[in-house]
Amino acid sequence: MIPGKLSVIIPFAQEHPQIAFTVQSIFAELRDLCDFEIIVIDNHCDELQTQLDKKNEPRDRGGEYMKSLAGGSRPWLKYLAYDKKLSHWNAKNLGVENSDGEFLWFVDSHCVLSRFSLFNMFSYYKNHHKELNGTLHMPIAYMLERPGVELIYKLVTDPERGVVHYSFTRFRPSDKPYQVPCMSTCGMMMSREIYDKLGGWPSEMGIYGGGEHFINFTMATLGMTINIFPSWPLYHYAAPRGYHWNYDDYHRNRCIATYMFGGDAWAHKYIMNIKPHGEKHNDYKMSILSTVLASKDCIRQREHIKKQQVKSIGSWLQEQMIVLPNDLIDLTPVE
Repeated sequence: MIPGKLSVIIPFAQEHPQIAFTVQSIFAELRDLCDFEIIVIDNHCDELQTQLDKKNEPRDRGGEYMKSLAGGSRPWLKYLAYDKKLSHWNAKNLGVENSDGEFLWFVDSHCVLSRFSLFNMFSYYKNHHKELNGTLHMPIAYMLERPGVELIYKLVTDPERGVVHYSFTRFRPSDKPYQVPCMSTCGMMMSREIYDKLGGWPSEMGIYGGGEHFINFTMATLGMTINIFPSWPLYHYAAPRGYHWNYDDYHRNRCIATYMFGGDAWAHKYIMNIKPHGEKHNDYKMSILSTVLASKDCIRQREHIKKQQVKSIGSWLQEQMIVLPNDLIDLTPVE
């Protein structure tokens, strides 16, 4: 680990040419201002290729293009490939494993920065991360959106169904960073120390869903904070990517995240209350739960997190003025 260095982590799949504009935007922002590296992780894999073949769509040039640029006269740019499965979260893990910086910034591969937003955010976080005891996040907006409609997340819960979730709400301008219950992991800055406490994203996670639930609500049980940096937004370009998520994988990811921050009881309540899908019923739901609870990696990471928790997810929700059902009331902080 190199103290004071920023490692920018960007997973991508079927995002050409957006990935090039994202990398250029970040390089233009940081060059000559700080010690940094940009790590791009190509997530093309058999699962993705199968989806493209079914729609008779070709693989794009993104991986080939970024690989040709990395290294050499661009020592600040690293190219990696994660081809085990279609997993945004595991691609990020690989990026962190191959990074050098004390600080990490995660961004999607279809984003453009507002001027000075990242450098100012990094300067602040580098000097204040200990007192923040958590992550720092940029507000987000969609490309060419008019000012005044920047977005952050708000907490959305349904404890009767085991749901700890989020949705968009308006960004609140401020002259200093402020705490929120949850926020997007695109535009998220964290120290390597926090990443290690979490253990990275769970290795069992697939492409979509669960990753942000894991970060936000696991951190809550560890007594850490989510903070908004009041900058101009990080702009997203919402173009079709040629691949898709699926229902089973989405709820399995959400079940994994819920298990990580809430243990068996919350994971069981969550998965048993997902909406029926076709003919799928309780046996199907239990099969998802059983694969999660039987995973050695999930068990190992849950134990790693449980040892560090200072409060239960139920206690944290009650701090947010959320009323819990009787079977999930737990006011006793985790020892």
